[in-house]
Amino acid sequence: MLLLMPAHEPLNTRTIVIKRLLTVFFLLLLPAVMLAQKEVIELKNSLIHTANQKFYIHSVVDGRGTTDDIGYVRMGSFNKRTPVDLKDGVETSLKNFYRYAITNDTTLIPIAIRVVFFHVSERTDGPTEIGTAELKVEFYRRNELGKWGKVFETEAVAEESASDVTSGHERRIRKVLENVILQFNNSQWQEAQPEFIDLKDIKGQKSVMLNNTLDPKKKGWVSLIAAHAAFGSNAEGWGVSYIGFPSVAKGNWSIPYSISYDKYVIDPGLVIRAGYNKAQLTYGKVGVGGMRKIGDDFHFLLNFNVPIGQEELTRVDEIAQTTTVTNRLVLGLEPTQSFYFISRSKVGFFLGAGLYERFLSSKVYKVDMGLKIEGGFKF
Repeated sequence: MLLLMPAHEPLNTRTIVIKRLLTVFFLLLLPAVMLAQKEVIELKNSLIHTANQKFYIHSVVDGRGTTDDIGYVRMGSFNKRTPVDLKDGVETSLKNFYRYAITNDTTLIPIAIRVVFFHVSERTDGPTEIGTAELKVEFYRRNELGKWGKVFETEAVAEESASDVTSGHERRIRKVLENVILQFNNSQWQEAQPEFIDLKDIKGQKSVMLNNTLDPKKKGWVSLIAAHAAFGSNAEGWGVSYIGFPSVAKGNWSIPYSISYDKYVIDPGLVIRAGYNKAQLTYGKVGVGGMRKIGDDFHFLLNFNVPIGQEELTRVDEIAQTTTVTNRLVLGLEPTQSFYFISRSKVGFFLGAGLYERFLSSKVYKVDMGLKIEGGFKF
């Protein structure tokens, strides 16, 4: 419910200055939130001991549908989610790694590795961070005619817990690279009877895996309880709200739902100019919109709230000594554009800042624009 009543004095100059400073600070903050520099991992040389090796790695094909990066790491004091990739790319990096790690004897059987899935990530479990490397690959053998047939496929996951797991991604990547090559070496790949195709056809295959993980996250629901302060051009006040949205986003987008309670004080000059002595406006708001993840920590929310309530207008005729009270239905629309920092733990905190525009069918309070600052708890 929203209560609008005349203040004893108009909004002062100090409040206007504060609003402008907050707006400038918020706008300066946006580039830092939006931009994410890619981190690079360089694989170290290490040996893999393969007993009775009958093959050598001829080539590596990156068959992933999305090849922009291999996942993300957490950087900075806010643990900002940052894209990460291998130095020189997946194909060159893996090929060079295997040519050093195992026997590179070209008199053996040539094998091509097709990367189906490759992902590194970090998550939290209370005070502990968990770093994960996941790899799914296919192995192709070349025949006497120069064509290739799939003889084996496998996957591997390496996971470690520590207070800071970012520095261990290189080690975990080498671990999954070692695991898949050992599984292949110990398999019955030489007995496979595959269908042989051209190498260009293997390179043309692109794999798409939903949620970008070998072990998809379970869907859940995230709830935010917030208190907020709003500083508008015609009114300022405070409120409380609830926002809920799915924990697993589709394409980094989710649909949040919200309800809120607000209380504002408006410039009394608006009431007087409208020809009234007192104005009281009560309403509740429901909202829906779109939330985009900018990493796991930061989110952008475009929300549309619909206020519905009742306006009570009081006019006093001092000459006739009469008081007239009019009640009328009020509808409105309130778009908001906000950025949120939301902690990655299941239960934590969040902070937000954004802009809002409010349009009402009120007789005294038609339009307002301003800055809103939020904070609260996530569960």
